[in-house]
Amino acid sequence: MSIEVELRQSIDAVEEEEYQAFFRASGASFFYDRRFLCAAERSPLLPVNATYYFLARDEGRLVAFLPAYVQAVDSVDPFGLLARTAGIAGDRGQQALFSHVMHCFDSKVVCVPGTSAPRVVVAALKRLASDIGVHYVGLLNVAEADALRTAAGEQLMIRHLVDRYYLDLTRLGSFDELVQTLPKEGRHEMTRQLRKFDASDGTVAVIGPPFDHRLEALTSLCQQTTARNGTPKYFPADALARFVRICGDLARIVLVEEEGAVVGGLVCFLDRGVFCIWSAGMRYDLAAYSPYTVSFACAYRWALAQGIETIEAGRLNERIKVRLGLKPLPLYSATSEVVCATPSLPNEGCSPGASHGTASL
Repeated sequence: MSIEVELRQSIDAVEEEEYQAFFRASGASFFYDRRFLCAAERSPLLPVNATYYFLARDEGRLVAFLPAYVQAVDSVDPFGLLARTAGIAGDRGQQALFSHVMHCFDSKVVCVPGTSAPRVVVAALKRLASDIGVHYVGLLNVAEADALRTAAGEQLMIRHLVDRYYLDLTRLGSFDELVQTLPKEGRHEMTRQLRKFDASDGTVAVIGPPFDHRLEALTSLCQQTTARNGTPKYFPADALARFVRICGDLARIVLVEEEGAVVGGLVCFLDRGVFCIWSAGMRYDLAAYSPYTVSFACAYRWALAQGIETIEAGRLNERIKVRLGLKPLPLYSATSEVVCATPSLPNEGCSPGASHGTASL
């Protein structure tokens, strides 16, 4: 067996039919769906200086894949998680080659069963980081044990980064049953908010593409909401709307409306048996109820009706998510500092080098 790794710098340079067959065989999450990758490249939510796709082949057959992005650390980590947990600083414009985008919470080398290619791909990732002269390299938001073992085997340091939250629906037969499983505070709050919503003129629904102008109204609320929480650039409204439209049928939105105005909602993705609540935006001054709680209740009801097995609900906001019945799952970073292939001048940090086209590593 001889694994060869190729580089591409555009998703358009990755042959679509071959990738689609590989993606289906890998069983990877929607974060590696070609539509999501297209959206991340064509409408990035955080600034990207260069994009790379690693394709590993065994006797010509595509067996592993990894997307990676050159980004300034202070751009990719607006929450300061890497600084706090891994000592990765961005105060002097340090650059990094990381996989996947920070908005993904399932980073790994995607592969078909039975291949040893992931180790080869991680080694190629480190080699490219050295060649282009960035400061840090690695994978962010890693959950799977195999992915962590692969990273550790390539001398990447494993550190807890943050938790993501999920809810197993497989043992729940109805929304009422789900509400009864919530913590006491959450159960009372859900019941109270839905009672207030039922007494209002508000409406709530899950909507699929094609999306109308209300998508832009929702993404504007998403940006306003993250800005209130100290990260105004994490979900830029226009880029997020374009991102969702590019994702097409992967995407769903939950909309809460009051007298014709969008007062809250969720940007979501539908991935086989998983319904991922990805972003939220709310205006609490336009409704007598909590649009956040109402949105989640709608998402729960819809998912149960569709036979969805798992709700994913992203990261952070621990207190409220636990109140909504969600459970934490730890995510890790697997990173290292980069030893540049060409030493820098004294007091001069590494900086991204020349652009790479299609090549073998």
